[in-house]
This record gives sequence, structure tokens and C-alpha cells, in this order.
Amino acid sequence: MDSVDLTEDLLQHEQVLCILNLKRHALALFKELQNADPEGIFHLSTNMCPAHRLRVLDEIRGCLEKGQPCRLISTQCVEAGVDLDFPVVYRAFGPLEAIAQAGGRCNRNGRAATGSVHVFLTEDEAYPDGTYRQAASVTRLLLRKHGNLNVNEPGIYAEYYREFFDV
Repeated sequence: MDSVDLTEDLLQHEQVLCILNLKRHALALFKELQNADPEGIFHLSTNMCPAHRLRVLDEIRGCLEKGQPCRLISTQCVEAGVDLDFPVVYRAFGPLEAIAQAGGRCNRNGRAATGSVHVFLTEDEAYPDGTYRQAASVTRLLLRKHGNLNVNEPGIYAEYYREFFDV
């Protein structure tokens, strides 16, 4: 998905989380969204100091609770240990466990009848390192094999890790 299409999709949602694999992708998309509609646009990455990330997270939670516009563009720093509840989540294709973690930020508190998670390919499909790339490749292999992947099915993780570690 190119950045123009992704930006258009994200702007159709008042509250949406978008997780990208690379800091430069997240920052570029954040800037593109700011130019299109600066209201309620947030960015998080590990390039920010922890205190700044905490302040931004508090502001995001406030917007979400009040039903205000909130579009968060982030790296995977929000996937584990961060309590956020978005009605819609977009996640760049990556390792199975990263996709599952992103899904855990969607309708986390059950405020809506359902949530919506969208997994997409970035234009250059770049990854932070070789291990991450390998894990994404295993996810792709399983996706081809099964046609879809149910992240709520424990057996898929057993197969994923078996393939990843080639046991």
C-alpha cells in the first residue's frame, strides 16, 4: 500500500492506530497526516525519550476516552506493555507475534461491538533487521499455506515457531 492510499484510509477514521516496522516510515507517515489534517495526529517511537512518550500516551488516552479525534502513527513500541484501546488498527506486515500484539490494541476494552484490524504491505517492505525479516518471511509462508492466519489459534504459533527455529 502506498503512503497516499494509507493516508486516505487513516483519515477516514476519527480514532485509528497505525503501526509501522521502521521509525523512518512512521515519521514520514506522521508528517504526511499532519499536512493533510493536523487535528488529533500523534507520533510515537523509541527515538523519543521515555518521559515524552509517557506524556504523549496520556494525551492519547484522554482523546480516546473523550471520543476526540486521535490518529496515532507509531513503531512497534506500542505493541507490548502499552494499554491503548483503538476501534481501528492498521499494522504493516511483519512477524506473527507483532501482528497479534497490534490486534491487542483494537477494541481492547470492549467499548464497541467489534474492532477492525487491517494488515498491509508497505511500498518497500523493509524491516528493522534480519531476524525481524526472517520472522516476517515465516508469517508469509504460513499465510500462503493456510490462506489466512487466525492469531487466536494457538496451533498457528506452534507451527510458526517450529518454522522460525526450523525444529
